[in-house]
Amino acid sequence: MIIVRYGEIAVKGGKRREFERKLAGNIEKALKRRGIEGRAEVIRGRILVDAPDNAAEIIAKVPGVVSVSPAKVMPYEEVPKYLKEALKGLTPRSFKVETQRLDKTFLKTSVEVNKEIGAFVVKEFGWKVDLENPELTIGIEIINGKAYVFFEKIRGVGGLPVGTQGKVVVLLSGGIDSPVAAFLMLKRGAEVIAVHFDQGKNARKVVEKVVEILNDYSPEPIELIVENHFEILKPYVIALNKLNGREWTCVVCKVAMLRRAAEIAKENGALGIVTGDSLGQVASQTLTNLYFETMSVDFPVHRPLLGFDKEEIVSIARKIKTYDAFLEYPYCDCPFRPERVVTQGKLEEFEKIRAELKKEGVI
Repeated sequence: MIIVRYGEIAVKGGKRREFERKLAGNIEKALKRRGIEGRAEVIRGRILVDAPDNAAEIIAKVPGVVSVSPAKVMPYEEVPKYLKEALKGLTPRSFKVETQRLDKTFLKTSVEVNKEIGAFVVKEFGWKVDLENPELTIGIEIINGKAYVFFEKIRGVGGLPVGTQGKVVVLLSGGIDSPVAAFLMLKRGAEVIAVHFDQGKNARKVVEKVVEILNDYSPEPIELIVENHFEILKPYVIALNKLNGREWTCVVCKVAMLRRAAEIAKENGALGIVTGDSLGQVASQTLTNLYFETMSVDFPVHRPLLGFDKEEIVSIARKIKTYDAFLEYPYCDCPFRPERVVTQGKLEEFEKIRAELKKEGVI
């Protein structure tokens, strides 16, 4: 049996039951996709999953899950007998007992259980009690009159269950930033569709690997839509050449991708576009250029990494393992990129470019 704990869902008021059921369903889907049959039961404050212990690592990656613990279930009276066998051979220098009583009809308090079971362990094994920094923690949760005994808490990703916040389209490259943006949206309960603008040189294979990694955090396989980067950008570049405005290529390139992403979003019932933009990181991500790009798209654009620095983004990428895929990403030298790029352009100049793009029927 696996104990699943959640946090934010518990304060959702009238939506709580809906969120709990969604999380339980997502857990079952995540396990089934990996060939594990598991039944998730919602009780107040917990989800109990009838599945083998090795399912715990899979469940921990399901957004909405705060922590999981593989546990043994027994009548409380059998806990000392179980611990006598389960702890045999261990040699921690210190331990503590940590009890949570979810079943308030159980006659003993959490403190009483801690003292009783702690005294047994001291008598049986002679270990020292350390409530602050123990080498071993014996966890006990009292649920529906039974004792659930465990020795580890595997940290989950937290957040909200995927599918409770609608659907978004994510501009996904094989770089560091956009996979992290996609992960953060999954963590906040959004279903994700990935759109990749392919520049060749095996970049698509790396993006497919990124999607495979992100699938660990999604109850349903993430759909990947691949567009030809050069075909999308070409008419925009032609229009820029007529204006002798090649230095605007990076800004206009982002506009082209956002506009195509908006079309895909509308076709799929998505409610927004998500990018991996981090303020000031590259030319197209200055505040001025982000303003120009956003005003050119009649659709919501979300930037979950806007206030993150590179170190923070890399830290998350390493944690969720998408950084490993980035290391395989081939260098793609865009043939459209000019020697000089605009970082702080003037609005009147950009308006001229937009007017030309409209004249050419590009936007």
